[in-house]
Amino acid sequence: MRDGARLDSPGEKILAATAVPAAVVACVVIADAMMDAGVAPATTVLPLGAGMLVVVALLERILPWHRGWLHSKGDLPVDALYLPTQIAVTSLLRPLATALSVAGAAALSGLAPTGLWPHHWPVVAQVLLASVVREFFDYWAHRAMHEIPWLWRLHATHHSAPRLYWLNGTRAHPFEIALRFGLVGVVPLALLGIDARVLALTAVAALAADTFQHANIALHLGPLAWIYSIGDAHRWHHSRARGEADANYGNVYLIWDAVFGTRYLPADREAPTEVGIEGLDAFPKGFLAQWLSPFRWSRIAGGTPERSV
Repeated sequence: MRDGARLDSPGEKILAATAVPAAVVACVVIADAMMDAGVAPATTVLPLGAGMLVVVALLERILPWHRGWLHSKGDLPVDALYLPTQIAVTSLLRPLATALSVAGAAALSGLAPTGLWPHHWPVVAQVLLASVVREFFDYWAHRAMHEIPWLWRLHATHHSAPRLYWLNGTRAHPFEIALRFGLVGVVPLALLGIDARVLALTAVAALAADTFQHANIALHLGPLAWIYSIGDAHRWHHSRARGEADANYGNVYLIWDAVFGTRYLPADREAPTEVGIEGLDAFPKGFLAQWLSPFRWSRIAGGTPERSV
């Protein structure tokens, strides 16, 4: 049972209710201003992401959801290595994603010479559309990683986290990062001809909310709990019981979970404080050992402990 903030004071209630929407709006406004000042669209994401990590880490100390998650379980050094790994992999794949997008867009131009993307729409409407489209492709990529055994071997690294807190959203196998965030997260929208500015604003809006996804913060989302895959929705996704974890696949939003019937947020039970993978206690805890885990799966699934590296 969780033992965190109970949101008794008016200040705590206001902070818990406004933190997510305020962060999303602030990051989008700042990113837009940066681009107006001449900053390249792709360059806006990294500094705002770093700033959000600091904000969320501080909020965990002010409004912890579960105090038992405030202390490292030996996971902090490993998670600290995954952050630069994610940045490096997505950066290296950007030229490939761009090349694929350009080639695909050229092929599609014969079908729609004027372009498939509605550039004439207001920017806010374009960002909303881009968010829905992007989530559709990532929803199915994420769901496939739960339902296809060889993809689960990659995704298990992410679910091996012994707690949820500000840093371990970046805990993911490099091959998963390459597939979901380097290609699936960029190529479909680029193929449709989305403007770089709109793509950057879409990414920033998603990143601002996504930073809260693993946060150990007692949020009060209200109606936003139907939209965002954060807070309790994602805690259920990390339940040790696969029947509960095979749900809430949205990377940031729960739109497609609602459409395809995979939204899981029971009102009669509190989200779990015990997270991980039931029956896979032999999953390695070391950084390099986790990288190698898909190729040592028979030993791990068979219960033979892997040496931490």
